[in-house]
Amino acid sequence: MLSNSRETRPISALISVSSIADLTLSGDTEDVTGMKGRIRLTRDDGARGGRWMDQSRKQVQAYDYLCHIGEAKEWIEACICEEIDAITTLEESLRNGVVLAKLARYFDPPSVKKIFQHPVLQYKHSDNINCLFKAMRKLKLPEIFIFELTDLYDKKNIPKVIYCIHALSHMLATRGMAPNIKNLVGELQFTDAEIHATRQGLDAAGISMPSFGNIGSALAKELNGPVEGDVAKQTILEEEEPLEEEPEPLEEPEPETLLSNQELRDLFWGNNTDSIVRCQQLFRGALERKRFLARRNLHYDMEEFLICLQAQGRGELARRRYRARLDELYNFEPEVVKIQAHLRGFLQRKRFAERQQFYRDNMESIVKMQSVFRAKAAGDAYRSLTTGANPPISTLKTFLHLLNDSDFDFEEELELENLRQLVVRRIRENTQSDAQLNELDIKIALLVQNHITLDEVLKTTSSLTKKKAQRRMSMPVSATSNPFTLKSLDRESRDRLVLYQQLFYLLQTQPAYFSKLFFMMSKTGLFSDRIKKQIEGVVLTLFGYAQNSREEYLLLKLFKQSIFEEVEQILNVNDFMRGNFMFVKMVMIYVRGAKERRYLRDLLGPLVRQVLEDDFLDLESDPLMIYKASINNEELRTGRPSERPLHIDHTEALNDPETRTTFIRHLQELRLRTEMFLDAILESLPRMPYGIRYIAKEVGNALRSKFPHESEENITKAVGNLIYYRYLNPAIVAPEGFDVIEGVVSPMQRKNLAEISKMLNQISVGKLFADDNVYLKPLNEYVGYAGVRFAKYFKNVVEVAEPEKQFEVNQYIDQVNTIRPTVYMSPFEIFTMHAMLIDKIDILAPELDDPLRVILSELNNPPSGFEEHSQGHGEVCLTLQNRFTANLDDPDMDLKHLFVETKRYILSIIRIQSGRNLMEILERRVTVHEEQAWEDLKATEINRQRQHHQRRIENGSESSLNESSQWRSGSGGPNMVDMNAMRFIELKQRAIDGILQLESTGKVTRKNGYQDMINAIAVDIRTKHRRRIQRAGELGQVKQTLSNLNEKKHFLESQIKSYHDYVESCMNNITTKKGKKQRYIMPFTKQYFHIRNLQRHGKVPQFGSFKYTAQRLFEKGVLLNLEGVSPKQYSQISLTISCDEPGLFQIEAETSIMMVRLPVSTMELRLEDLLQCQFNNIQIMSLFDDMAKVNVNLLLFLVNKK
Repeated sequence: MLSNSRETRPISALISVSSIADLTLSGDTEDVTGMKGRIRLTRDDGARGGRWMDQSRKQVQAYDYLCHIGEAKEWIEACICEEIDAITTLEESLRNGVVLAKLARYFDPPSVKKIFQHPVLQYKHSDNINCLFKAMRKLKLPEIFIFELTDLYDKKNIPKVIYCIHALSHMLATRGMAPNIKNLVGELQFTDAEIHATRQGLDAAGISMPSFGNIGSALAKELNGPVEGDVAKQTILEEEEPLEEEPEPLEEPEPETLLSNQELRDLFWGNNTDSIVRCQQLFRGALERKRFLARRNLHYDMEEFLICLQAQGRGELARRRYRARLDELYNFEPEVVKIQAHLRGFLQRKRFAERQQFYRDNMESIVKMQSVFRAKAAGDAYRSLTTGANPPISTLKTFLHLLNDSDFDFEEELELENLRQLVVRRIRENTQSDAQLNELDIKIALLVQNHITLDEVLKTTSSLTKKKAQRRMSMPVSATSNPFTLKSLDRESRDRLVLYQQLFYLLQTQPAYFSKLFFMMSKTGLFSDRIKKQIEGVVLTLFGYAQNSREEYLLLKLFKQSIFEEVEQILNVNDFMRGNFMFVKMVMIYVRGAKERRYLRDLLGPLVRQVLEDDFLDLESDPLMIYKASINNEELRTGRPSERPLHIDHTEALNDPETRTTFIRHLQELRLRTEMFLDAILESLPRMPYGIRYIAKEVGNALRSKFPHESEENITKAVGNLIYYRYLNPAIVAPEGFDVIEGVVSPMQRKNLAEISKMLNQISVGKLFADDNVYLKPLNEYVGYAGVRFAKYFKNVVEVAEPEKQFEVNQYIDQVNTIRPTVYMSPFEIFTMHAMLIDKIDILAPELDDPLRVILSELNNPPSGFEEHSQGHGEVCLTLQNRFTANLDDPDMDLKHLFVETKRYILSIIRIQSGRNLMEILERRVTVHEEQAWEDLKATEINRQRQHHQRRIENGSESSLNESSQWRSGSGGPNMVDMNAMRFIELKQRAIDGILQLESTGKVTRKNGYQDMINAIAVDIRTKHRRRIQRAGELGQVKQTLSNLNEKKHFLESQIKSYHDYVESCMNNITTKKGKKQRYIMPFTKQYFHIRNLQRHGKVPQFGSFKYTAQRLFEKGVLLNLEGVSPKQYSQISLTISCDEPGLFQIEAETSIMMVRLPVSTMELRLEDLLQCQFNNIQIMSLFDDMAKVNVNLLLFLVNKK
């Protein structure tokens, strides 16, 4: 039999194709007949040569191979559900084995533990290919279909890999484990370049192409009838088509034959029948496609015309059908209408029933949706109220209820007031306990120092209790006639109490009075320290220690006024920095409240603890002190005197190597610690309390106003002096006094803190170290750099809002609040302030019609003797009242009052009537129904007020008793008109009159329907909401403050208890010593006869009596001199010191003239006075109205000895 090459050789000789370039793509043919998508290769008319059929076959073979790759690609994507690379690049992308490993995971997941992925091909990718080998062998795919690792990784036989994938797909599809692989030959299209590149690749590989056509039968044969591997492999290879290009045959001369031409032609046609038939199919297909393309192009050219023609034809047919149907329906119109009505009704009822059932089935979801929509509508309305420029009345009415104080609001306000009062009381109790503790500390220290008897100390510890008991014993039995309690129930006492409430409201809200008082207190000599302390206590109590926003706002206004009052009297900025102003002391007390202490504790606590916990830290900067400390350490270490000289100067000390090294290390450590403090202070600015920042801001403003030409640098230094030197520095130097730390600070630790404080103070003033701190000059570069940072910090400190915005407070706050401000004071504090105001009235209120003078003239003078009799009567609750309608500093107060009053009327009106704008509501007539609605609203409001009032009484608030008369009148505030007595028509008339007056002043206008009034009400609603938020914050702060105060109270009580325990133990020791033998007295001495005389008259003091001559006391140094008496006469004067009560000495002086003893004078001397003089370093004390002067220490020694 002839081979395929032999069969095609005659055609090659006849057609003569010279090269692949002679094969072209025909423009008129797209597909091979019966094989859609296959590229048809034809011979160019100019092609020459006899091998064009071989070239064509290889082109077709390359095309088929690309289609098989496409089939494998599509099948893999269907299996792994992931798109992979294109057909032309798939061979290269398969080399890393990632896609094949994913395919193996698809049909056998356990075989794939991990897929290695890396953008660069490396040998580790062979693990992915081995996963496929493992899965295929587990599937028992015949080995003849499995390719080798090098076939893929080294690209030695990529067609074998594709063939393996086809065999695997057939096997998996047979078992129902994967979809069937598709036959895409003839359906895919490739460019001439892609086919040519594939053909060249196959030619270069020099491998045989497997037969993809009978892969199914070959697989079945291997699975069903196994044969020897070599035989089966030979079978497969026989089915493969050779890819090697046969050498181009040479033109052979026609052999000589005896056959005729006809026989030769018959032999040719007989040997090449299949090829000729195939060629004919190709030509017929080309002709058919040419005709089809021509017809299609014609249709494309006439597309618009054909579409129009088709549309007209379809339209005509549709109209004919429509007219025929319409004629048919016209004939049955009544029946059709009735049928449509029934059908529509049935469908509508069906839809309604379905909708109802749907609603019932989804009730919960529908309710949630309605809630969401309602919430959205309410949110839109609220945003319109809060952010809109002109909220409508309908929106305003929705939120009018927010202006009412609910039970929760009332309870919160009541709780806040009670807690605030409790905080004030606790502060006062702690202050008294602290003072008592200090007094006990001093007395016990003096006891240890002077070895005095414990009876005096016991008296001191219980003096407070005894004094209270004595006061209670001296109090009248009935308080009705007691002028010192202010709690009497007679009319005169009640009127006096009301005047005091008006007085302290005036002092609280008008800062001019206290600012003038502070200015006078800053002048030396005008007030004693005791009076200053009393005034400080009254002021802090009056402003509630700034525990709520209103009182803190008023206190800051007082500080602002005081700042400008003081700045007006200074000559330069340095005077302010050096001044010892009273308001600064008050500011420092204010900024040491609970929240301010928490700020200092959080800021400085960790830093100070680091300094205190470093036992080896020493920041000494004096070289001489470092040198002496070095010598001491050396002597302690060696036990021998140091050979280094002790008395040297600073220069010689610095020349010592050890001293110099230590000095440098100390400076480095000092700079490091200072930087830590500075960084923490700068970072804490956002947390700094508002009050101190606002006060610093007003200091800067006052100095700029007074000294407009002063440099900004000096102004900043003054601000820095207040912030650092007066506020932060004390907490650094004495941290235990500001609750920064707990415990005792040792002298070395205090020295280290002082060194850090000195550095920070130098940085705060921006001044380099000079000759007074010569050894700190090496740090001047750092001081200059840090000073710039501190100056920027001081500028940022004053960037705060005004108090009105910070606290959301305005001039109407006391008129809209339902609970009036209350203050708890003792009668002694009230009378003390009253007396001081009367004494300074000419300075505080120079005008005769000043409100302060008016109130004081009605009060008259405080009760005489109040200093002694008003103490011990507890505290009085003052419910502050505003007596005066006009604000002294606001000439527009009447207009503002009218605006507030009119707004109250309109608030009540829009609760009853509605309209597009306020003008339309005011013009509407009043109906009977609206009058009844107004009466119902009044009854509801009165009932609510009655419940709140009753609840307030049940809570035990004293201020409720003072407000009962105002509540019964229904007044919402001082000078407010009672609306409960009005009819609705009268209310509208008053509102119209007020709105017209406001319109005449330009406050509102009818051009916008009086929208300005509506906007003002909207602002009140927003403010009310912010007040609730603010109140919640204040409650948290007050509770935290109260908790801190309780902790401090428990600490003070424990300290006092420990002191009392100490005294009690000492008293037990005294008791055990009472049985000792009495002191022996020398017979026939002056003391002997003195005691016998006392025994004869039965007047022997319990704790002894001793008699001395003035001469004897003068010689002992106890007596220094007697006024008007010569020292020669001292022997004629006797002084007797007796003690019949612990801590109280009776001193009696007598003289002898002509052997007759005449008493001169008698006085009492308290041990407390002696100890206090010693504590205050007073060496000389006057007795007998300055007639005798004694040495305090020697007198104490004499008393202790006896």
